[in-house]
This record gives sequence, C-alpha cells and structure tokens, in this order.
Amino acid sequence: MHHLFRLVLGQKDLSRAGDLFSLNDSEIEESLSEALEQIKIISSSSDYQSNGDDQAVVEICISRITTAIRETESIEKHGEALVALWESCLEHNLRPSGKDEDTPHAKIASDIMSCILQNYNRLPVMALAVPVAVKFLQRGNKELCRNMSSYLSLAAIANADLLAEHTDAIMKSILQGNSMLLRVLPSVYEAQPQPINSHVMELVALMCQLEPTEQYHLLRLLQIMARRKESMVLQDCIPFLIGHLKDPTHSDIVLNILTEISSYEPAALSNFLPTLKEIGTSFPSLMGQMARIYGAVGRLNETYQKG
Repeated sequence: MHHLFRLVLGQKDLSRAGDLFSLNDSEIEESLSEALEQIKIISSSSDYQSNGDDQAVVEICISRITTAIRETESIEKHGEALVALWESCLEHNLRPSGKDEDTPHAKIASDIMSCILQNYNRLPVMALAVPVAVKFLQRGNKELCRNMSSYLSLAAIANADLLAEHTDAIMKSILQGNSMLLRVLPSVYEAQPQPINSHVMELVALMCQLEPTEQYHLLRLLQIMARRKESMVLQDCIPFLIGHLKDPTHSDIVLNILTEISSYEPAALSNFLPTLKEIGTSFPSLMGQMARIYGAVGRLNETYQKG
C-alpha cells in the first residue's frame, strides 16, 4: 500500500488525508484494493459511528479512491474490494436520524454506489454488484433506495438476466411503494414471469398513484404479457385496460394490448363488446384499431350464435 495511505489509514491521520489528492491517480492505483480493505476494518469498529475523526478520514479516502478508480478505469480490478466494503455497510444502521441526516455507513454506501453502478454496462462488475444492490432496497433509507433504483433501472438495460434472479426482491420493493423500479419489470419479465404474474392485480391497483412515465412502464409490462399470450393472468386486468382507453396519454398502448388479446383470446373481450363500441363511438380517433377488435370478438359471437 502507498506510504501515504498507510499513514492516513494506519494512524487515522486526518491532518494528512487531504494530501492524497496531490498524488497522481496512477501512483496510487495499485494500492486501492488494500486501502479499501483497511477502510472496511476501520468502518466496522465498534466506535466508528461515534468517532467523527475516523469518519472524516474514511470519507476523504473513499472520495480519493473512487476518483482514482474512475480515472484509471480500474473498476474491474478493484471491484471485489469495493463491493466487499459496500456490502459491509448492510451490517450497520442505514436509517436516517430524526434530522434526516445519513448515518456514517449510509454515507459510505452512497459514495460507493455511484462508483460501482455507473458501470452498469460491465457484466463482471454487475455480477458482483447486483446481489448486494438489491439488499439495500429493504434497509429503510428512502434516498439510498431511490438512487439505487435509478441505477438498477440502467443496469436492467444491459443485464436483465442478472436482475431477473432477484425479481422477488424487486417486486417486494415495488409493492412497498418503490414505483421507480416498475421500469425494470419489462426487462426481467421474460426470464422470471411467475413472481410478476402472481402480483399483477396488485400492480394494476397502483396505477392511480403513479406518474405518467411509471404508468407507461406498467402498461409496457402488460403489453409483453399480452404478446406472450398470458390470457389467464390478464383476464382480470381487462376492465382496467378498457377504463384507460379514454386516457389519451395511454390509449395507443392500451389499444395494442387489447388488439393482441383479441387476436388469440377474443372470448376474454366478448362481454365488453358493447362498452368497446360505446368508447369507439365517443372517440373516433380510436375507431381504426377498434374495428379489428370488434371484428375478432364479433366473429366469435357469431360462431356461438350459430352453434
């Protein structure tokens, strides 16, 4: 380990901690994993939460280390030590105090999180990070959870399979009010449909509480279900979908979902044909695509009548 890191961390010398920023990134890069291990020892000590000087030393060193990792692009080399320190924060209190101030370990977790998860397109890093990241969703720190959810949404773009392994934890967080993670569900659904299927009506019940972009992600999920011909899952959602045909913000995607259903399961829409026709009459802009639904359901009804 670089002698200055050894001095600052070994002796917890706050007066010299700032000198770390005078060193070149390349000069300390080889020392970063060892320095992270030493920080883990300090932050895990019994008096860390009450020792302001130790906290200041750790915060400065983490800032210097994460900067060096970014500048030298060495996240894959030091990812294991970085994630180990990050995970150790889960062993401590992360809930903010009455003044909404982060606890010492929540500060560490927050500083490390951005360094790790901004590398969402690097599979080896995400393989280490995602199993730890999802654990933070249940630790009672709303700001940490919100930021984590934002990064996980990015991670889902390139690493859906990794996130899919944790669909149960993601669903639990969403149903507890973390609606930001709704954008993850369309990405993980193909790999892990069952945990989502079993809670689809609970998701639908959230619709009125969601922002328009979050509503869109939920409807995208339902559209994927429709394409996969999840008739039994979507059956109870049809009144909800028809109710949203009148919403110009989402009418296009709702129409697509209903059209998809009518193409392979027109019986599911049969009882709603009068309502659909009434909506189509009231909203002429929907008539073109509505005609396809009328046709599919109408042909089914004619078959029943002949039979």
